[in-house]
Amino acid sequence: MRFADVLDQHHAIGLLRSALRSGRVHHAYLFAGPAGTGRSETAAAFAQALQCERYQEDSCGVCEPCRKVASDVHPDVRWVRPLEGKTTIGIDQVREVRREAAYGPHEGRWKTFVFCPADAMLAEAQNSLLKLLEEPPERVVLVLVVESAQALLPTVVSRCQLVRFNLVPISQIEHALRVQFGVDPARARVLAALSAGRAARAAAWSRDPEALRDRDAVVDSLVRAEREGLLAALQACEFLAQDRSRLLERLEVAALWYRDLLVWKETRDPSLLVNVDRREQVEELSEALDPRALRRRLDALEEARWAIRRNVNPRLALEAAFLRFDAGEPAVGRT
Repeated sequence: MRFADVLDQHHAIGLLRSALRSGRVHHAYLFAGPAGTGRSETAAAFAQALQCERYQEDSCGVCEPCRKVASDVHPDVRWVRPLEGKTTIGIDQVREVRREAAYGPHEGRWKTFVFCPADAMLAEAQNSLLKLLEEPPERVVLVLVVESAQALLPTVVSRCQLVRFNLVPISQIEHALRVQFGVDPARARVLAALSAGRAARAAAWSRDPEALRDRDAVVDSLVRAEREGLLAALQACEFLAQDRSRLLERLEVAALWYRDLLVWKETRDPSLLVNVDRREQVEELSEALDPRALRRRLDALEEARWAIRRNVNPRLALEAAFLRFDAGEPAVGRT
């Protein structure tokens, strides 16, 4: 991954290029912004740039260190994620990072740890990481990828350099898909709209047809749930929860679907729709649901997302959310 591969995050990449150019690389960065805006892609590009032997405003992509980073086999680049079957990053993982960081780079210029998503760290894990942030070893860089800095302890945030990632206008994403990725105009328009301003997601979807098929399956399950009732709703919960790696993205797809129903209900303006290829279904279902019911669905999905990020059983959180779509009760996980 190179900086050139990241769509329309010029300010964020400019900050990183400036640090690399001057040699004043900070010991910790906080990449904050909505999912799908290019945070993890930029973290990968930054990690590669730190190791590149021929760096000139971007990594070369062909030297041995670049190839190792791109293949995820460089010993000095480590991604810290929730372990398989988990949704949180625990204190033992952070302790292991602290041990590794103490020895500095093994063969590269820098040792880089990317926490993605960093807001998956439990409070005790963040407190353990704080010790590393307060006394950083030389030639060690930490990158914390989050949606919002508010998800982390203030003491952690204060010791990081903030790099913001923003949503990108749909027209710019559509143009980039056509020009940089060679996507045909009709498909580029749909992908850009579905991305809801998340350029990196649109780029990934342009390369991965399976991602769009998964989005279609999510929307289809929600349509069936509204048309057929409780059994179909429980089946939708089962489908959403069956792949933990896609779970949060599926919840976002669901939220955007109900957002479209509410937007159509209130405005009747097709230019405001995200799911532009599903306009007929948007019109049909928005007629059957009143605005309060749609807002309850959006609130319930957000509550489920909140609960899952805090390690509530995903199936339980989703079933509680769907069962309470029309009950007006808070979803499981908050008190």
